[in-house]
Amino acid sequence: MTRPHRAIPVCLACRQTPEHDGLCPSTDAEATYYLQHPLPGGHRDWTPAGIRYTGTPARRHAVRALMATTVWARMYDTPELPMSPGLLTKHILAEFGSTSRRTARIGYTTDFLTTLDCSCDPWRCIHDHDNPTGDPAPDWLTGPGIDPDLLVTVTLVAVEIRWAEMWQTYWFADTGGAVNLAIDSIPETSPPGISVACHRRWCDVCPGDTKPGPRDTARKPCPCSCHSGTRS
Repeated sequence: MTRPHRAIPVCLACRQTPEHDGLCPSTDAEATYYLQHPLPGGHRDWTPAGIRYTGTPARRHAVRALMATTVWARMYDTPELPMSPGLLTKHILAEFGSTSRRTARIGYTTDFLTTLDCSCDPWRCIHDHDNPTGDPAPDWLTGPGIDPDLLVTVTLVAVEIRWAEMWQTYWFADTGGAVNLAIDSIPETSPPGISVACHRRWCDVCPGDTKPGPRDTARKPCPCSCHSGTRS
């Protein structure tokens, strides 16, 4: 049975109903984000895959609040993580393939996000995620008319990748699998010739010089400014 047009909720991304806008990411299998927000020095892309958890201001507010509680561990030696986030992070890194070698930090939240696991089209969820009272993070547990069987709790895991000219942090919801919610991108070029440790902000474990390259006859001093008392 097809809903009457007026009963079809607007799309969370393009705000159109009943048809999506021609450029709506919901109709583009190659879309990498449906919304972009600024960050200090960079930006955050909210992904189409995570729209069920981040598609409204209230949901994004709740996710950002949970992100702020992330416990970080450097990928130096073998960091110890609790079993659940540890297994999921291992799975994510395996999916990253060779990119995983660029991982600087991994993170996980000890708190959780309460959200809805409803059967709605995630782009047109009928549930109101914005509290009319102005509360930016409504309490789903006490929300009127919410079926308790729809409530689920998820934690977040994060993987921070260091590229030559950029930091990227991938945020995932732990839903029994990994759902990519957002990608943070912060441009920052690494000084030429810097050690791997300083490149990944592990300055305290840098020996002060770099591993000799194929044509080098000796180790070269690491040019990171941390060795002169100031960070790059």
